[in-house]
Amino acid sequence: MDATDRLCIIPPSEWTELRDLYRPNWPEHHVAYATVDNFIRWHEKDSGIKNLTIYCLNGSWREDGTYLIVDRYQLFAYSLDPTNCVLEKALHLLDWSGGLKVSSLLSRHRAPVINVITAKGLEKEYDSETFLYYMPKAECDALQLSVPEGFELKALSADDASTANDVWPNRHQGSLFFLQRLAAWNPNAGLYECATGKLVAWCFRLQAGPLGALQVDEEYKRRGFGTVVAIAVAKQIANLGQDCFALVNAANVPSKKMFERIGFKHDGEAYWVRNFPTVSREWKD
Repeated sequence: MDATDRLCIIPPSEWTELRDLYRPNWPEHHVAYATVDNFIRWHEKDSGIKNLTIYCLNGSWREDGTYLIVDRYQLFAYSLDPTNCVLEKALHLLDWSGGLKVSSLLSRHRAPVINVITAKGLEKEYDSETFLYYMPKAECDALQLSVPEGFELKALSADDASTANDVWPNRHQGSLFFLQRLAAWNPNAGLYECATGKLVAWCFRLQAGPLGALQVDEEYKRRGFGTVVAIAVAKQIANLGQDCFALVNAANVPSKKMFERIGFKHDGEAYWVRNFPTVSREWKD
């Protein structure tokens, strides 16, 4: 690494220009486009959003489309450079001491992340593989949304996000705030039983753009409710003019089959990698 290498902040005024770097050769870079677009939309909702920074190496983002987005404890990384050289240099300059959850990391960008974690002598808490399922906007528009009799679809509330967090297999410190912010700011759907008002299935859209944290209440499984909320959110994303994708744990065969039945196509792999912190940190949002 060059001794003069430094991380530079990309200001919000330049985020739209950054996002649009990923339009050519569509849909090759649709994940990067959706990720940056998400944070543009968030900044429009709250221009003073805390603990969110988009970095590049040496101010070179226009040359190689390399970014590091740090959103609280989550890290999103991308580069148009197939060598990943710039990306790896930038990753070395980040502060990893508080523990970073590298999220929605495409397989072609995994090696530099692992190289940096290894070089810094950090211990991985997990390194989880997911399948990426993709559907273009036109196909999302054509999906038929059928709400079962006796149930209704509504947007998720902060209380609903708390309910989802309580049973989420990926629950962790900070995840309640994470899901509540997704419920407030991103497309989402909850399926409710009309007679009782009970939330029986739900789906969020994560910061990088994928459908995620999709679950069905244990008592209501095997009734197709996961399909209902997945289609509902996919159509909301299409209404934004965007394609849709989902990330499904590689071992989650039922969810993979569900997305395939809907019509999503397997389009590669992505990873969730988190290192154990070496110092303690509390978030103030």
